[in-house]
Amino acid sequence: MRKLIMTLFAAVIVAAAVCLCGCSVSYTNYLYQDSDKYTAGDREISDKIETINIDYLSGKVKLTGTDSETVKIRETANETLDDDRKVHTWVSGTTLYVRYCASAKRLDLYKLEKTLEIDIPENVKLSELKIEISSGDADCSKFEAKSVEMKASSGDLFASCKAETIEMKASSGDITLTQTGESDKISLETSSGSITVLTEKVGKLDVESSSGKISVASDGAKVFKSHSSSGKGEFKFAEVPETAEMEASSGDITVYLPEDANVTAEFDVSSGDITYELPFSKSGGKYVSGDGSRKLTVETSSGDITVKKLQ
Repeated sequence: MRKLIMTLFAAVIVAAAVCLCGCSVSYTNYLYQDSDKYTAGDREISDKIETINIDYLSGKVKLTGTDSETVKIRETANETLDDDRKVHTWVSGTTLYVRYCASAKRLDLYKLEKTLEIDIPENVKLSELKIEISSGDADCSKFEAKSVEMKASSGDLFASCKAETIEMKASSGDITLTQTGESDKISLETSSGSITVLTEKVGKLDVESSSGKISVASDGAKVFKSHSSSGKGEFKFAEVPETAEMEASSGDITVYLPEDANVTAEFDVSSGDITYELPFSKSGGKYVSGDGSRKLTVETSSGDITVKKLQ
């Protein structure tokens, strides 16, 4: 009898524990420096802002250049927020720091869904825009900056801007970029997701996707590199890069070039076909069009390589 009672008692304890776990709130530790200098909630900032640094745990961040002369910060959520759970901002000199919530331990952020919107004057060139999101999307458009850095652990990244350097990394998510003007360097990388790029003039353009389609349309990139472990690649060049390298472990690669392109191409296919519309002449293992001054290397382990005329 004693053994039966102890067994029943243990079962009750386990059931209670399961119930408590099922009903418990998930707490989060979120800590950062100078927390006492931050302001909670929506606000409008008339100070001159040249640098924006955003750290947002989860949700969506939308930054847009507008005709406003001030910076406006607005936040919406799926529930009423106390001050600790509202967006926190601090202006130090010409730098705007944006944080997801208050700096504290054991914050109740369970099932909290937030969207942050930031309007900035589109006629101001930022020295730096930096955005990091643990889980969520970032959408930034109609602005100019010297340096742009966007990172998401899980979520999509979208940018439409003019900047000297652009770096976008997503651990799991798609990357979409529309670049205008001239950039020194653009680097785009996602572990699992597609990459879509539209550029004007770029000194060096690097794109990499471990698993996902890569689509690039460029008016002029001097140096271009693309790598995909698994996924198709489609590349359109209005002006042939000085050097261009495209590699896929598994997937078809299609390259669009001007009909009068001056290029020397090398193609390497382990399992697949090579077809082309340009007037190539073969010289050994190389394909030459025009004076052959530009260098193109295309390689796929399993897939077809196709070179088409750019319409």
